[in-house]
Amino acid sequence: MKKLICFLAALAASILVAFAEPKKIVVLTPAGSEILCAVGAYSQIAARTDYCDFPKEMNSLPSVGGFDGKTLSLETIVACEPDFVYGAKGMHDYLLLPLKKLGITLYLSDANSIQAVLDEITYIGRYTGHEKEGKKVSANISKTLDNIRAKLQNVGTVSVYYEVWNSPYMSAGKNSFINEIISTAGGKNIFGALSEEYPMVSEETIVASKPDVFLIPDMENETLDSINKRNGWQEIPAVKNGRIYFINSDVCSRPGPRIAEAVLLIAKQLHPEVAI
Repeated sequence: MKKLICFLAALAASILVAFAEPKKIVVLTPAGSEILCAVGAYSQIAARTDYCDFPKEMNSLPSVGGFDGKTLSLETIVACEPDFVYGAKGMHDYLLLPLKKLGITLYLSDANSIQAVLDEITYIGRYTGHEKEGKKVSANISKTLDNIRAKLQNVGTVSVYYEVWNSPYMSAGKNSFINEIISTAGGKNIFGALSEEYPMVSEETIVASKPDVFLIPDMENETLDSINKRNGWQEIPAVKNGRIYFINSDVCSRPGPRIAEAVLLIAKQLHPEVAI
């Protein structure tokens, strides 16, 4: 019996160690840094990337470099002595094996829908020892989104072209969270049938689709004048009717806790007739 008790005690101790909350986190994505801060794990962050700039407290933390593999090095990350690295699927997969060999946990975010974002917030809250806060953040986002959906329930949709990039032209496909943001905000993405998350698209297809609204992230060096000068775009309803909106790219492109803010921002542009 004594041996059994010792075995169970050792097993319990090993489980506690396995699920011990991380003490030193290196976060490699802007959305990840926002999630960590939202759930109350800021004090556990040891380092960030140059682009992890919100909330403003993040700027006081040391940086390990840029966003993708070309500007990050394994040595720089390991030098921070992390026990948890928070990355993005497709961007930071190359770190998985070397970090595993060093006994460092790597989480690769794959939040390509609103529900996936909510699930990730809840998971990260629990994993970092802030389960209550994570659930609260997710619940508040869900409540805000439900209120927006209710107010837009009886309005028609407007067709939307969301320009991720213009050289070459790139938009959001059906498997992107941006596509869901647009639909939740009462819009219909003209490229919502394409399976790629962020497909390359042709200028001819954009013009032929005749979208009612253009949504242009403000990180692009575009102006109303430059868009109006695009060849053949003058007859597109969005251009003819002056419905070209420059939106906050950080809010709308990061799958994190500001996702409800992104939906609200876009909904107000698509449906100015509705008090949201």
